[in-house]
Amino acid sequence: MKVAVLDDEEKVCTLICTLIEWKKLGLVLTGTASDGISGLELIKSTKPDLLITDIRMPGMTGLELVKAAKEVSPDLQVIIIS
Repeated sequence: MKVAVLDDEEKVCTLICTLIEWKKLGLVLTGTASDGISGLELIKSTKPDLLITDIRMPGMTGLELVKAAKEVSPDLQVIIIS
């Protein structure tokens, strides 16, 4: 399962990416982004199965991002953090 992580706070992104045992869980980190616009481009280019995103981000909120991402990838699963 491919996963993308989006949060405007670099420390939060780093923490999520560090704490999760990706290989052990059968997950692949496709990338990270710090704003909604870059996040949507990441989703379009890497086609993750799971999105972990913050609600408040510059450029596009997490909720706007989820709506746009679902248009690109309807089966995308989402975890929202705040």
